[in-house]
Amino acid sequence: MKPIALLSLVLGGVVALEASGVDGGAQGLSRRTGRPIKFSGRDVPHAMNKLADAPSGFTISTVEPTEFRSKAALNKVPVEFIEPSLRRRRESFKVLQKLRRQVLVSDFFECTNPSRRPATADCDVIINQLLSESQEFIVDANACLVFSFRTCQGFFCSLCQTLSTTSDFIGSQLDTVDALCVENGQAGTIVGEDPPQWDAGFTFAGAPLPTFDVC
Repeated sequence: MKPIALLSLVLGGVVALEASGVDGGAQGLSRRTGRPIKFSGRDVPHAMNKLADAPSGFTISTVEPTEFRSKAALNKVPVEFIEPSLRRRRESFKVLQKLRRQVLVSDFFECTNPSRRPATADCDVIINQLLSESQEFIVDANACLVFSFRTCQGFFCSLCQTLSTTSDFIGSQLDTVDALCVENGQAGTIVGEDPPQWDAGFTFAGAPLPTFDVC
């Protein structure tokens, strides 16, 4: 596996790259499925392809967040979603999903009620696709990776600095947002306030993406 990087262009656009010769904090990324870490390395441009075996209509794009929100509106993630051990016996797929959420007490969330809201079934396709992959990503500060399927738009943004992460981690965070918000007919976002700061969530397809004052 090779990590995919998302780096901002001078004019404010975002381009996908494939990283090679990775050094610094990203060493051993292919063996890591934990939380994002600060990235330091060298990148070689490479076109980004959609995930393997993705269903028809599933797309990946990169954008910048445009909807600025205050962290004052965020709530702590409920304790039942915080599971520090990923090694407990997995007795069902739901338990597996819960263990993979990898939520910490320093993570916060918000659910919103926009006029147009994503369908749970569409968001579940995005979650399952990400959790079945073994992709690695390098995301530049103020850049977002967007996964879209029908009514649902899933996103993962680096808020403050370039970071490295995995499709497993992104999928686990989107799974948490699905349980907290989308299943209740809402859109939602989860925010990691520990450096390197990030947010992830679901909106209706094409909606602007949020960014928070956590840097």
